[in-house]
Amino acid sequence: MVGLKKLLMGLMLFGAATYFGGGGTFASFSAETSNSGSSIASGTLTMSDTVNTNTACLSANATSINNANPACNAALTLANVAPGVFAGTAQITIQNTGSIDASKLFFWASSVNATLNAGLSSGTAATTLTVTPLEGTVTNGDSIVVSYGTHTQTFVASAGASGAATSISVTSQVANFSYPVGSSVTDTSSNSSVNNTNCFDAKTTVAGAAGATKGTDLNFNPAAGNPFCAATLIFVQETTGGNNYCWLGKGSSPEAANGACTAPISVSIRTALSTGGAITALPVTALNGNVASGDSIVVTSGSNTQTFTTTAAAGFGATSLAITSATPNFAYPITSTVVDSTTQGTLNSDTADTITNFDTAHGSIGRIQLYPVTANGAVDTAAPVQLSHFGSGTYSRTFQVGLYVPAPAGTNQNQLQGLASTFGITWHIDQ
Repeated sequence: MVGLKKLLMGLMLFGAATYFGGGGTFASFSAETSNSGSSIASGTLTMSDTVNTNTACLSANATSINNANPACNAALTLANVAPGVFAGTAQITIQNTGSIDASKLFFWASSVNATLNAGLSSGTAATTLTVTPLEGTVTNGDSIVVSYGTHTQTFVASAGASGAATSISVTSQVANFSYPVGSSVTDTSSNSSVNNTNCFDAKTTVAGAAGATKGTDLNFNPAAGNPFCAATLIFVQETTGGNNYCWLGKGSSPEAANGACTAPISVSIRTALSTGGAITALPVTALNGNVASGDSIVVTSGSNTQTFTTTAAAGFGATSLAITSATPNFAYPITSTVVDSTTQGTLNSDTADTITNFDTAHGSIGRIQLYPVTANGAVDTAAPVQLSHFGSGTYSRTFQVGLYVPAPAGTNQNQLQGLASTFGITWHIDQ
């Protein structure tokens, strides 16, 4: 009996161990969930550059990984300009065409640039870069960067190259990739001195009219030293949302108080004037510059001329100038010219705001940061966004770019005859 009891107790303990120890199939509990289909997508930071009403130029069309398109329209193409006479302005619209806000918006004087006009072969040494005509001058020792897609290589100029040159001599170096025709070529050392600026002068080769004299016919106007670049004034004024801010150029009271640059005008009478009585406003075609209160406005038709005095400021696009009451001395037709002699007088003595000085002071190192303009002459330097993503906030900003060749009193400027300057402006956004 005792033995039987021990046997039965052993069997019971074995069964309990099996039950509680998990050796059976009675307690198989479980639970499970899955978060499938998770994803991440990168946004885009791209921009468009539109000159006047031309087709927008897109950074997205760039062929290099830096997302930079150097082939946008020229801002201005001017010919037969004379000192003291209105040169011209252009409107440039910059838009963020991407899906990410840009925290920074800049502009600066473009580097000396071109594109390859003959490809480089991977593994083959190159001593010359054959390029499209250079915009700007290269000096010996400058760093010349060739780029295409994700590929880039830095060469060193072994000799200088003048503006419009089609080749750059470089220290022998084996190409690290087969760079095709059209690859970007940039002198990253440019704008460090007056000798390698983006702006350069050349004698004109085409006459303004059949049989007229051109620059290459003259013997007294050397292009060396880029004298036309060093004399021509440039300004960049923002007009986004009707607010003015002079980012580059000469600003003087009262223009500066209104955020406007000192910018000349050259417009016409919009409706004919009558000698029948006094007027307090001049109807003009849309202003292509700025007028300050107290400026002298000269209206001319043939040998007839009259000077009016403004009583209020007016800027780009304005079609009426408030003036001190005066009776026209002639029935000025709509072909009559209208200029601001006060502004021209101010600019005629300006030697600081030249294209050359823009290049050397505001290359990629001295870039100008374009903070949001909150009112005339006021910006928000703490704003976290300077160009919103497409379709939101302020994703489009508008700038007026203008040129003027001064006419200093009593100064002979024959050395500027028959010259043409070529230069560029670069616009840039960062995340």
